[in-house]
Amino acid sequence: MKDLENELRKALEHREPPPGFAERVLARIEPTAAPKPGWREALFAFFRWPRLGWTAALVAVCLLVALGAVHYHRAQRERAEGEAARKQVIEALHLASRKLNVTWKKVQETDRRPPRT
Repeated sequence: MKDLENELRKALEHREPPPGFAERVLARIEPTAAPKPGWREALFAFFRWPRLGWTAALVAVCLLVALGAVHYHRAQRERAEGEAARKQVIEALHLASRKLNVTWKKVQETDRRPPRT
């Protein structure tokens, strides 16, 4: 039993490390540059859960903006068509008014003439 204790004491006693030991250890544990992932890995990494939520939100926002733009464009087109139709109706009413005024004047002139005998 004494031999085992002596061997343990000898194995566990404090010794100074050899010169350059710390530098060699640090050189081994320094991170090496990881290889650059390919396009597939980058694409899969983009669609992982945390980014997938943001991606879905971004797609939803883009979709809403696109739908809003389409709705706005359609409303502008309908408004322009309505304005054109309004101008046509006003022009038609002016034309009809002029024609009716001419006809009314002719009717008035025939009423003022003395009857033919």
